[in-house]
Amino acid sequence: MAKRLTKLDRMTQEEKNAVTQSFWNAPDEAFFPPEDVAVVFNISLSWLQAKRCKGDGVPFTKPEGTRKVLYTKKDLLAYFNKRNAP
Repeated sequence: MAKRLTKLDRMTQEEKNAVTQSFWNAPDEAFFPPEDVAVVFNISLSWLQAKRCKGDGVPFTKPEGTRKVLYTKKDLLAYFNKRNAP
């Protein structure tokens, strides 16, 4: 049985580059879905989900009435800068 391709697996390199450029050009208050975060920071969607479940990941929000998970650019930058600090 063939492995099921994720949304990230189906993205071309050009699409990934566009997502990354959009992220870095966005204001700090901009919201991003997990797929964009995974592309920009080269992490897996399962890692993001596991961190959300454990409670030690990037702060996130779920707009009322939806199942969407969104992250703000400023929270992402703060989280990954703190993780990469010596």
